[in-house]
Amino acid sequence: MAAFFICVGQALLPVRAQAGVPAPHHLVLEANPALPFPFLGRFGTIEIHVYPHGIRGETIWLNGFIRNDAKEITVENPLGRMYTEVPVTSVGSVVRRIAGAMPGSFQFSSPPPVLGPVPGTVHGIAANRYRIVYGPEAWIDLWTTSALGEAPQLRAIALQIVNGISPMTAQAAATIPGMPIYVELNFSHFRKLPLMKVKTLTTDAAGEDEALKVGRIFMHAPLLDSLWK
Repeated sequence: MAAFFICVGQALLPVRAQAGVPAPHHLVLEANPALPFPFLGRFGTIEIHVYPHGIRGETIWLNGFIRNDAKEITVENPLGRMYTEVPVTSVGSVVRRIAGAMPGSFQFSSPPPVLGPVPGTVHGIAANRYRIVYGPEAWIDLWTTSALGEAPQLRAIALQIVNGISPMTAQAAATIPGMPIYVELNFSHFRKLPLMKVKTLTTDAAGEDEALKVGRIFMHAPLLDSLWK
C-alpha cells in the first residue's frame, strides 16, 4: 500500500531538478504583452520554449534563443534568413527604443512593495504567487516556481524587458525568487489580464538541440538593425 501512494505522489509531482542537474522537460509559455503595451504589437503572441539548458522565443516576426551559460541572445529573422547576437544586458535599452516615451503612469520614484509568497499551483506545477502592489486596486501577480530548475536567462531577459518599461517595477521584480511562469495584470483598464501563462509541459526535452542553435542557410548580420528590415 505504501508503494502505491509513493507511485501516485511521484506521478502528481512536476518535473524536478535533482543533484543540481536539470531533469528533462519542455515548458511552453505564451506571452501576450501587446494589449497593455501596443508598441510590442509587432511581435504578436510570443511563444517561449524553456528547456533544461536554455530557452527559445518565437514570434510572427523574429525568433531568438540563448543557452543558460551564454551572455548573448541569438536573434533570427526567418524571412530574411539572417541572424545576429544581442547581449542580454542591452535588451532593456532595445525595448526603450521601441517604446519611445513611456507615459508617467509607468514611472515611479521608488520600487513598489511586493507581497507574498502565497503557495499554490499553476498548470499542475508547484508555484508561489507574489503581488507587486501599486495601489488598492492596482497590482501585478507574478507566479514563480523552483520545480523546473532556475532558467536563469528567462528571468534575466524578463527583468530587462520590464526595466525597459518601468525600471522601478524591475527592481521590485528582481527581489522575487524562482522562474516566472504566470503573470497577471490588474489595473483599472486591464482586469485580471494574463500577460504570460503556461501552455504545455512535457517531461522530456525532445527538440532542445535544434531549438538552441541557428537554423540552416542563415547568414550572419553584424547589427540588430539589419533584422528589422
